[in-house]
Amino acid sequence: MVEALGIPVTKISKKIHEGHPNVLDIINDGTVNVVINTPTGGRESLQDGFQIRRAATERRIPCFTYLDAVKVAVDLLAEKYQGYSILPIGEYRKKTPSA
Repeated sequence: MVEALGIPVTKISKKIHEGHPNVLDIINDGTVNVVINTPTGGRESLQDGFQIRRAATERRIPCFTYLDAVKVAVDLLAEKYQGYSILPIGEYRKKTPSA
């Protein structure tokens, strides 16, 4: 999906216990711009996923946990929805009519 847009993608194993470099290494060294981590699997996989999402959050790297959300982001990057704008949450609150 992302590769089809011409955006370079490098896939790496998320299994943290399998040595280095692993996904935490590339998150921590700033190599990645976005993380796609869909929680599935057994206990070890869930623990790794938690560490991956936490590392991304701590470094303020966007982290998607649902493929539907990834699709929306990719569509926006492809300029499918031209003219969109995103405001800080406080701006939306200002626009909400009071009851």
